[in-house]
Amino acid sequence: MDYPHPDSEIPAKRTESSTWVVLLCLISLMFVGLIIGSLISFGVINASGFDAVGFISSLSPESSPQERNLARWANLLPHLFAFSGGALAVALIFFGRNWMQQLGLKVLPNWQMIGGGLLFMLGTFPFVQTTYWINQQLPLPSWMKEMEVNANELIKIILHMDGPVELLLNLLTVGVVAAVGEELVFRGILQQQLSKVIKQPILAIWVTAIVFSAIHLQFAGFLPRMFLGVGLGYLFYWSKSLWLPILAHFIFNSLQVVVYYVLGDKAGQFSPEQAVDSPNWLGGIFGLALMIGVGYYLSRLKKQQS
Repeated sequence: MDYPHPDSEIPAKRTESSTWVVLLCLISLMFVGLIIGSLISFGVINASGFDAVGFISSLSPESSPQERNLARWANLLPHLFAFSGGALAVALIFFGRNWMQQLGLKVLPNWQMIGGGLLFMLGTFPFVQTTYWINQQLPLPSWMKEMEVNANELIKIILHMDGPVELLLNLLTVGVVAAVGEELVFRGILQQQLSKVIKQPILAIWVTAIVFSAIHLQFAGFLPRMFLGVGLGYLFYWSKSLWLPILAHFIFNSLQVVVYYVLGDKAGQFSPEQAVDSPNWLGGIFGLALMIGVGYYLSRLKKQQS
């Protein structure tokens, strides 16, 4: 069946009930996709001669390229089935043949939007790094801090690359799969569905960004991920095209992968946790100013195009 177009006249109660059904179905299908992807990744690890149960916890900086690649696949497959698979299944079920239009995939951003979006994301790098320092000054339970430390250690192991094959697999995992899947779920479905219920697109952007950050379960870095989600949400709101936040998200993630590949161990000086000891206030203010200036331009461009 075809899901009603956002601009069509629909009774408020029907719209709200349909929205919650969509979101409940999304959560359910994401959970199913997570199980399927995890089972497949377990099978791949076992078939490679390793114990899948304790494989991730056994990784260390001295792990072999084969082990690192298996860890990447163990991350890629559950993410692919849960996010991309769950979002596309929901879109096909509820939106029918209009699924691409409803997700914002039929609209291609023009060059002005793309250029402005890239400048906007350029400002997020120094601003997000500064918010890491702010976030880590907040009093957090020890278990939250430990989760962040463990997650960062695993990320460092995965981002350790000895050749172009590992680089390409990281770009696929951290860049393509993460960007496409998360934007389909959060901007393509959640942000749009929340906009229908609360009738405030800007509030929907912020609520979606909070959920986007919380789902990572890394609370010592909650603020920077939230502000990244806010930026991606605004890019979707201004352009009406999901391709723009997908591109921005891909570039944001992939640049970090490339920096680690080029600089190796020295890349740590560019990592967010370095902001704990020396917050770059000037860079953060410049990044925020750039985001505000470019955001104002893109909002005016949106009005002109409308």
